[in-house]
Amino acid sequence: MLKLLASWGFLFGSVAFGVGTVLHFGFDPGAIASHFLFPYYGVCVLMQYVWPYKPNQFEQGEVTTDVLHNAALVGITGIQNFLIHALIALTGSGLLFQYGVLPASWAAGNLPLWGQVVVAYLTFDFMFYVTHRMGHEIEFFWRLHSVHHCAHRLSVLNASRAHPLDLVWRRIVPVFVTFQTGISQEAFIMSGVIGSVLATITHMNVDFKFGPLNYLIGTNEIHRWHHSNKLEEAKNYSIFLLWDHLFGTFVYKPGQSGPAQMGLFNEHHYPVHRYLGQLTLPWHWKAMKAKQQALIDQTSFGANPESADTNLAHARPPLA
Repeated sequence: MLKLLASWGFLFGSVAFGVGTVLHFGFDPGAIASHFLFPYYGVCVLMQYVWPYKPNQFEQGEVTTDVLHNAALVGITGIQNFLIHALIALTGSGLLFQYGVLPASWAAGNLPLWGQVVVAYLTFDFMFYVTHRMGHEIEFFWRLHSVHHCAHRLSVLNASRAHPLDLVWRRIVPVFVTFQTGISQEAFIMSGVIGSVLATITHMNVDFKFGPLNYLIGTNEIHRWHHSNKLEEAKNYSIFLLWDHLFGTFVYKPGQSGPAQMGLFNEHHYPVHRYLGQLTLPWHWKAMKAKQQALIDQTSFGANPESADTNLAHARPPLA
């Protein structure tokens, strides 16, 4: 019970502190980042050493790879923001309302702030679900998204382990669609802070126990299953789990603390802890697949399940 209370207290306390910070600094992104988001990330990293779920043992090349991904994230975020602003400047926001397809009175901007935040969060999270699932089930996108799944454990540091192209497209699409609801910039900032808090928790190597909350929010207990190397377990694509429940992709095994193994189904010839290899992977994908196939041809699949195809897309049903 004490773990449950501490876990819930951390999650809801962090969200409340984030919301309070946004209101206190008048929705100023710079002040929010410096006074809340950066310190929050630091606390989350520290907690992994104070209350770890698994021992903090690092594989060769793991830390270097993750540090480089996090460093690159700074520049990628700038590119993302530029592209998003450019796209909205060129096309506009709330397009269906601007062109009279829907009455302007239906725009989310007419709602009070809390209502706009709800609309913004649900819309963004739904599009995150769609693009995330596409990243698993469509081979072209899996070439990019597989980089995020090659780590063998969850940590705050490897939450940003992702191919730059994967990061950019899976943010631009949800953000653009979210602004088409007619929400205000303030509502988007507030929902973004809440989303950042919850998304960080998904990767924390902390022994949280969330109990029934695991059926509603993609906590780290839930997200471990998403990183399973078993295809039938590697689901849970959203943070607000409504979408996974609706589309039959929710996976949770309360009697188990997590999957037997995290990572890719087949790591042969995959650059698991090589940053440059991960950056160039989409262009070397066919060569890697050919090497894997050659290994399959040399090995009895029945005797060695690890010789299976790395690409999850071949073994998953179409997007619902």
